[in-house]
Amino acid sequence: MNDSLDHALRGLDPAVTPADLDTGTDPRARALLARVIATAPMGAPAPTTSGPRVLTARRLTVAGGGVAAGIAAALLLPGVFGGGSAMAAWTATPHTVSGDRAVDAQEKCLDHAQDTAKRTTGRDLGFRPVVTEGRGPWTLVYVNDGSNHLAEITCLLRDGDLVGAHGSAPGPGAQPLPPVPAGSARAALGSALSTSEESVRTVTGRVGADVVGLELSTEAKGDVTATVTGGYFAAWWPDAPATEERENASLRGGVKSVTAILQDGSRHSVSLEELTGLTSTQLNTPATGGSARD
Repeated sequence: MNDSLDHALRGLDPAVTPADLDTGTDPRARALLARVIATAPMGAPAPTTSGPRVLTARRLTVAGGGVAAGIAAALLLPGVFGGGSAMAAWTATPHTVSGDRAVDAQEKCLDHAQDTAKRTTGRDLGFRPVVTEGRGPWTLVYVNDGSNHLAEITCLLRDGDLVGAHGSAPGPGAQPLPPVPAGSARAALGSALSTSEESVRTVTGRVGADVVGLELSTEAKGDVTATVTGGYFAAWWPDAPATEERENASLRGGVKSVTAILQDGSRHSVSLEELTGLTSTQLNTPATGGSARD
């Protein structure tokens, strides 16, 4: 394992948390920013024009009552997100990815997720793909283990090549995730894949039995339609580079509001407190911590 990554993950171990700290309610604990070091995806081509830029994967995340540890990232080559005209191809509404393209994307994400989780946690987490969606030349694949503690990884591929991934696994003592009300959704906010010049934000989570669609109002791109399937959802959008100062200023992850679309056609406004399980005070408390780099 990368020594820096090992050091960062050990620093996240809830076992060293003070015994009297309630990680389920303490704002600083819930705001802990998973430190993730970039690692090169297998088979990545060598840079041709300049040195690679390190992708920084950030996520403010808690799994039940225990803090989750970041378990995946990737080394990005210059211009990996595309910028300019390439980012102009991104769409607020996703399209279906099917056939060989979907299978290939899912296999690449699963391979990366299983390998990285094994190296960083020492366990086989039993990932399976739950959401696959397309936006322009990009494919997002969201995999998780389907458990009530939910280990998960999100992969982003461009033209079939894995360009970024991030995820989390429940730490020791994590409590089972609470059920999602039929007309609501649950998610952690704050996921970002970022270089010094560009970034994308991702949101994944669970939806209730009556939810057939989800719309996110974002700071950077306005209304973004999520893909909802099998009780889970996923969405992503381009944003400005995610600096430490900007990330630590808010736990809202660039999301202003969320609307759930129900089976009967009605719409339910899901507050960020309802979505995240945090209080207004916690959502407005600056985060602590940061992401580590080589």
